[in-house]
Amino acid sequence: MDIDEIVSEAELIFEGQVRVKETRQDANTGIINTFVTFDITDVVKGEFNGDNVELKFMGGSFNGEVVQVSGLTIPAEGEHGIYFVESLNRDLINPLLGWSQGHFIISDQDRKTLVRTVDNKPVIRVESVAEIPVTIKKARAISEGNNQVAAGVVTEVNPGRIDRALTVDEFKIRIKDLLEN
Repeated sequence: MDIDEIVSEAELIFEGQVRVKETRQDANTGIINTFVTFDITDVVKGEFNGDNVELKFMGGSFNGEVVQVSGLTIPAEGEHGIYFVESLNRDLINPLLGWSQGHFIISDQDRKTLVRTVDNKPVIRVESVAEIPVTIKKARAISEGNNQVAAGVVTEVNPGRIDRALTVDEFKIRIKDLLEN
């Protein structure tokens, strides 16, 4: 996906912190899911008035049984991030739009809050790709993978260069700019 699609298709975009993760097994189906409760710091897009939200991710560890979904990164307890939620009501394998493409982690570095991808790449730019002709955009088949970033999200190759990353405020301003255009 590209960042324009992710921003426009997300039902809810929020900054928050994982308060608790709880794995449960459905008594009827036996399916194991992990429920993650986030304390919401800021709503970037969507209608949401609560202080926290619970999202359901497929998989987890329950009573010694482990179910792992390839390519799925469940937010860690205590994680601070920006999350692009596809739907609050539909039953999805991963409620985050584009999986890792709708999941950004916030790191504290030298009294700054900086944005990185789930695979630790500092996000250095966010730009619209809506005007790029489809014929020269990267094909979806080529870009599929566990930790691919959305087209339009530019990252620093070296994870150690977190100092180059956008601050949380800069990142959210760019997302809001995409919403307005």
